[in-house]
Amino acid sequence: MSRLLVTTSREPSRRVRSFTKDLCASLPHSVRVVRGKATYAELAARASSLGAYGVLVVLERRGNPSALLFMRLEGSELRRGFLLKLGGVGLLRELPGAQVPLGMRELVIVPRTVPGGFPETVASYLLECLRPRLVDRAEGRVVELKVLGGEEGALVAFICATSERECGPRFRVVRVVDYLRQTKIPQG
Repeated sequence: MSRLLVTTSREPSRRVRSFTKDLCASLPHSVRVVRGKATYAELAARASSLGAYGVLVVLERRGNPSALLFMRLEGSELRRGFLLKLGGVGLLRELPGAQVPLGMRELVIVPRTVPGGFPETVASYLLECLRPRLVDRAEGRVVELKVLGGEEGALVAFICATSERECGPRFRVVRVVDYLRQTKIPQG
């Protein structure tokens, strides 16, 4: 399976570093890279050497994760794909009853559990970026990607299938900006 390189904007806050660490722990095929002063060209070279299909950059505003920018690796260059604007974030340590996802083999999603409308749109973008396996039922040592909500926003959570407890960060997506189609998809 190819990998997803996950990094932050330059000089990230503690909260953004924690969010990125939690996100990578819940994505079995991801590789977390400390950005430092690396340019997008250097990130592209790193992604190419790791055999990654893309780069997910956690952006921040006022010390909090504000957006997820997905960039596709095309040859030796990164091309902006889309941006998921975040409206609220819960770190793993802040979620009551959450657990650290140890020994999880893959990320899966059950499509029939995703509500229609905006959450379905968000799920389609997450499918492209996180590449979970589509299943009828999550079972075994897997992390289930849950997309819930309504037209007011889509809530994204990571659930450990064996214990049915949250095992990753929780975040709300309020808008999608698709750079390839030049469209903005707001909530509701």
